[in-house]
Amino acid sequence: MTSATSFLFFAIHLGCIRAGKSSETFVKLECEEEYHGVYGQQSLLECNVKAVQNVTILTVTWKRVGGDAPLLEYHKHVNASTLGFKFAEPSWNKDNMNVSLLLTNTKMADKGEYECMVRTDSGDATATVSLSVTAMYKSPTMSSSPENCIKQNTDVTIFCNSTGGHQKGLIWWFDEFGTNCTGSAELVAKKTDDTLFSLSSKLTVLKATYSGSTNYSCTVHNTNGVQEGKASFEIPFVCSAGSKDDFASDSTTQWLAPVGFIGSLVIGLLAALLIFKRRSVQRARRQSTFPLMSKSFNIQYLLKNEKCFPIFPRQFT
Repeated sequence: MTSATSFLFFAIHLGCIRAGKSSETFVKLECEEEYHGVYGQQSLLECNVKAVQNVTILTVTWKRVGGDAPLLEYHKHVNASTLGFKFAEPSWNKDNMNVSLLLTNTKMADKGEYECMVRTDSGDATATVSLSVTAMYKSPTMSSSPENCIKQNTDVTIFCNSTGGHQKGLIWWFDEFGTNCTGSAELVAKKTDDTLFSLSSKLTVLKATYSGSTNYSCTVHNTNGVQEGKASFEIPFVCSAGSKDDFASDSTTQWLAPVGFIGSLVIGLLAALLIFKRRSVQRARRQSTFPLMSKSFNIQYLLKNEKCFPIFPRQFT
């Protein structure tokens, strides 16, 4: 009796062990161990339930390893999620075996380990994945000091700025001939409140002229030297169109100004000389007509006083 009882107990215990092992292997959760996200973009943590036959999902839970509050949870036909986390499948339901987690706007603080737990009507499964987050620098912006209307042989400082990298990056400088000018530039890198970096670099062009380089470019590189952005800048020597023809026109105006002044002086002198000559001619004419006027006056006087003076017409011609 005792041996029969012992055998029955052993058979039941062995059956329970086999049933437990069967339930453990009947449902699996397949996920990649590592995922890579980009700051400001969506990140997908893919996980799929695998079973030997159709199963119904009862509960799905996503949370940070070491965290208490779930980021995403399905329980009793209700979905509950934290802002920025949701099922990758927009119309997910309990019959959908894709339980992937989607981060809608990845942040640097999102990097770390995540745990997915699934309970079905045929068994449970758990998987752990890790997420790394990188951030790329934005396309750089460029400016200069002075900002515009720059004269030749003036020192010009060109600035190149970029933000958004998750590690301290680099800014390289090139002139229009392809010469690397980075050695002459100054770089300042600062960490922002969102744990990202901002880069600011300046390059001073001494005595900038049209005969030298007028177009410069800067490129932004991450800590591994990979280029993530580029910008170009042309020194604004003139205020309007910004072309060398305009500058040549300005130069022509500069040397024409004194020539015009001298020409004005010459014209003024010629005009004065002409006026003086005209006045001289007028004076000569007046002097030549004066004797005739005097002779006419004498004749009229004699005619009026012919009683006193005998008149002989032949004497007056």
